[in-house]
Amino acid sequence: MRRALTLSLALTALVLTGCAAPAAELPATITASVFQNRFDYSLRQLEIKVANGTDAAITVTRAAFESTRFTEPAVWDRPQEVPAGAARDLKVQLPDPVCDGADPVDSVTLEVTLGDGTSGTVTVTPSDEQGRVDTINAEDCLGVSVAEVATITPPAALDWSPGARAPAVLELAVRATGGDGTVTIHDAKGTVLLGLADETGAAITVLPVELEVDASTADSAIRLSLVPNRCDPHAVEEDKRGTFFPLDVETGDGRSGTVYIAVSDEVRRSLYEFYADYCGLPG
Repeated sequence: MRRALTLSLALTALVLTGCAAPAAELPATITASVFQNRFDYSLRQLEIKVANGTDAAITVTRAAFESTRFTEPAVWDRPQEVPAGAARDLKVQLPDPVCDGADPVDSVTLEVTLGDGTSGTVTVTPSDEQGRVDTINAEDCLGVSVAEVATITPPAALDWSPGARAPAVLELAVRATGGDGTVTIHDAKGTVLLGLADETGAAITVLPVELEVDASTADSAIRLSLVPNRCDPHAVEEDKRGTFFPLDVETGDGRSGTVYIAVSDEVRRSLYEFYADYCGLPG
């Protein structure tokens, strides 16, 4: 009886193995690259572009971008058909950064079902023509270094007077965290939508700040006087980054660059209302 049971199990395994779709060697014409749209910046999302260079449709069942610059893979796990000769962009959420300075290694692993029903997996080194992964990591790690020393917080409300055609005021609160290190905020700049003005209301391109923050620094504020860069009736509709305010900073651990301070949805709406009011545009 034991011998009969063993034989039965072996035959069952053989039958099941025979029914399974064979693993396919994926064609080299199925390729992957990565890029980032401007809408993705603030959301820390990346696009994996899968190009199908074969003569039949394929289905990507899983795509994973993995990099030594992030704590874990960024994964797309919903089936996506890619027609022959076409490409599809798969949006993934980036995980927390790794800021250890190690040499970067990036890969994309694709799980694909081919037109004949066979499936396979391939890992490739993606192209990144924009160099966005380098930029994202540099910005992420600069932000980490800044946050260890200081918090920079936008206000809960925008200060402006409807009908006055005067600059709006946005005060960024700066507070030391008590952590080790230093952050120097060199200057503030305007955005593509909103420029800066001086005390007289005249437009300026850069507001010098030169504020050094360490554990002993008292609370302070950076006062931004804002005016529209130009009165374009389509500017608000097409806006992507006009309410992210850039500060040029340098940290004691050797990082430097620009951090972007995002406002709340309520303040963003107020900025758009201010823009329309100042420019005399319909609300």
